[in-house]
Amino acid sequence: MSDRYSVFTAPRGGVMTREVGVITGELELHTGAADDGTLTLRVRYAGAAEWYTIDGGPYRLHDPRDHEVLHEIVVNLLHRPQP
Repeated sequence: MSDRYSVFTAPRGGVMTREVGVITGELELHTGAADDGTLTLRVRYAGAAEWYTIDGGPYRLHDPRDHEVLHEIVVNLLHRPQP
């Protein structure tokens, strides 16, 4: 499994998680891709210990080599300026 991590500021409205609902503020994104393409998307408050699953999914990549590009796309979508 390959793992990627990035810190970002949540967009207006926050990020919806399965466990605790919406979280806001400075967050850290973790994406993980298994050899079979299974994708994990988790988020936590930056510096905190507990991770939360981003609502949606399950997610699967057609080609696990796309993981790094997908991670950057997700970070950019979550961190984009709000209108």
